[in-house]
Amino acid sequence: MKKIIIALIVVLNAFVTVTGAHAFVVQKIEVQGLQRISPETVYSYLPIKRGQNLGLEKTAAIIKALYKTGFFEHINLSRQGNTLVINVVERATIGKLEINGNSFIPTDKLNTVMKSMDIAEGRVYNRAMIDRIKQSLLNQYYELGRYNARVDVTATPMPRNRVLVKIDISEGLVAKIRRINIIGNHAFSESKLQRQLTVSTPGIFTFITQKDRYTQEKLEQSIENLRNYYLDHGYLKFAVKSSQVGITPDRKSIYLTIVIEEGQPYTISGIEYSGNLILPRAEIEKRMNIHVGDTFSRQKIIDGEKAVTEALGDKGYIFATMAIDPKLNDKDRTVFLKFEAKPGKRTYVRHIYFTDNTKTNDEALRSRMMQMESALVSTGKLEESKHQLSMLPYIKDVQMNVVPVRGEDDQVDVNYKVTEDNAAQANFTVGYSQQYGPQFGAGLNQKNFLGTGKTLGFNLTRSKYEQFYGINYTNPYYTPDGISRSINISATKTNPGQGNFSSSYVLNQYNASVLYDIPIGQEKKGAFDRVQVGYGYEDAVVHLQTPVSTQVLNFTHSYGRHFGQVDLVAGISRDSRDKSIFPTRGTLNTLGINFYVPGAVGTLNYFTTAYNGKFYYPITNSFIFTAKAQVGYGNAFKGGVQGFPYFKNFYAGGIDSVRGYLGGTLGPRDSLRKPTGGNLLTTGSVAMIFPNYLSENFRTSVFFDGGNVYNTYDNRSAGGTASGSPRYSTGIEGDWLTMFGLIDVSLAKPLNRKSGRARGLNDDEEVFQFSLGANFG
Repeated sequence: MKKIIIALIVVLNAFVTVTGAHAFVVQKIEVQGLQRISPETVYSYLPIKRGQNLGLEKTAAIIKALYKTGFFEHINLSRQGNTLVINVVERATIGKLEINGNSFIPTDKLNTVMKSMDIAEGRVYNRAMIDRIKQSLLNQYYELGRYNARVDVTATPMPRNRVLVKIDISEGLVAKIRRINIIGNHAFSESKLQRQLTVSTPGIFTFITQKDRYTQEKLEQSIENLRNYYLDHGYLKFAVKSSQVGITPDRKSIYLTIVIEEGQPYTISGIEYSGNLILPRAEIEKRMNIHVGDTFSRQKIIDGEKAVTEALGDKGYIFATMAIDPKLNDKDRTVFLKFEAKPGKRTYVRHIYFTDNTKTNDEALRSRMMQMESALVSTGKLEESKHQLSMLPYIKDVQMNVVPVRGEDDQVDVNYKVTEDNAAQANFTVGYSQQYGPQFGAGLNQKNFLGTGKTLGFNLTRSKYEQFYGINYTNPYYTPDGISRSINISATKTNPGQGNFSSSYVLNQYNASVLYDIPIGQEKKGAFDRVQVGYGYEDAVVHLQTPVSTQVLNFTHSYGRHFGQVDLVAGISRDSRDKSIFPTRGTLNTLGINFYVPGAVGTLNYFTTAYNGKFYYPITNSFIFTAKAQVGYGNAFKGGVQGFPYFKNFYAGGIDSVRGYLGGTLGPRDSLRKPTGGNLLTTGSVAMIFPNYLSENFRTSVFFDGGNVYNTYDNRSAGGTASGSPRYSTGIEGDWLTMFGLIDVSLAKPLNRKSGRARGLNDDEEVFQFSLGANFG
């Protein structure tokens, strides 16, 4: 009421000033005090024109119209003869807008919020907007659980009627959840219900999961999880009555109270299927897996509908739906389910195309397609095609989109949007290893040579321990049936004594091999079964060094130092991982055997076999359990295990084996107390991959390793040592996907390291270990 009286007094005074208490005809209008705004702009807002009569009513309308524009701080009307004079004071504009102290919320997002409130550089400044800015920004932080955030806004005058608006932000910390109360539960314990929430009170792992940090989004998701949990157990009348958030005085902790009303569980009294079923009723019932008398479960119905629509999709009905009409009987607490199948028209694939493949040509990607163009669409084949693309070592991610063809009701186009990994890896490395000393390396490895999907690589490494030169070429499309062929040529000089191994010899090896990889079909969706067969030739020359261990000397006396052998290769593998780079689920199993028979030189006749397995299982969306195992065995066809060449022994210890122990140093030692490896290898590892919130190209895990390498003959009879018990270790590992390849870094602590030099059982510890160019996964 007070504001209205003041406004009336202002208008009355203006009228008296303008008219001298008498109305007059306006012959001219002048606007004084303008700086940025043109007179024409002001004229466009005036409710009076030249030649019109100006009275009290029009005076009030003029002032009201001009204030409404928001351009002016003060307005005054006066009369000079028959001229209406409008004196104005323009409001300042925001000359500059500064935001400081924000890091969690990006500046561009804050600017977007303020622009929605008409606060930006060049816009009119209003003193009242300071409180609006402050409260709006605080609301943004409150939604993120940062209740102790502070926002200070200051306005400083600038030349030309402008102001500098400076916003200083202290973001504070996300409030932690001190206590969660669920009220109204009877069917399930409070602890069980709390496990369904996406928030929790602080615990051992919450510093990683951050589940104890409150946000409004997390609370809403938690309530939705509770609702789904009850619906999955038949409580169709479940309701959340309220959710309250209490904040502690220091604004660093909160209390959550969720009040629920459970109702009673409902059971299924009957099931009816109607519509164009397409599939036999028995198959639909089997896929739905819902029976009369079962407790109602929302998730079970969703899974059943998905199974039926997938089956229809495999027959070309890609847009099929199963509509549900539940009839509730509240008296008996039962529900009658009516399903209506709506398959729609059978659909064909018009075109399959690929996007974002800047390095890979379409032919290489199209070769992985299980779904053919012009054929009936199959949801299973579409998904399998996506899986096939995901398994390519140069593809990081794949997104699939099915688009109906405009004007056609029975055709679709399919787009696979791929995210490519850096296929070309050219590198020059200089490093130092505790085990091998200075190391130098260079290589050019193209996993996607000229965009064809073929692999070509040239590599060399030099250290005191090993000199390696190799060329490899793989054509994954050697035949139209999917048989791949790999050709490898290499030359290696190994000096084990420079790597803390046996110092009794230096080995020169020359190898050439051809390997064929043959698909043998898929027993189940998402699994790749392949057989490997191949052949090669290996020439090996041993140069003895002094002193020579008894083990090496005995073998040399029996078999010589120069060996030319034909290598016959056979193997089988199954890969059901969801992708080859950083998989999250599935398994990879490989089993191979090499038969070495005498070639041009020597009489060696032996075999080696090796199994490698990896397993991935997602515990949650963020935590993945993984396990791996390695088993290797070698023996001679004649002469028993003592006819098995020592330079083909298996080794254990190191970043790819039992971490925390110096690479290759576990197991038996020769008569000179140097690690010599063994003909039997068994190692394994279990790990938990956990989120790191740093980068999607960085994977972190905690692990437990165990294993050792053994000789199946009495090594002590030649003055050596036995392996002893399996060794164990635990630690943390980080895997970083870079443009140079995969870098593995681990920190590990041996758990049962043996120390006893007199008996030759001293284990070499290496807490920090790294590997460049390790295998994915």
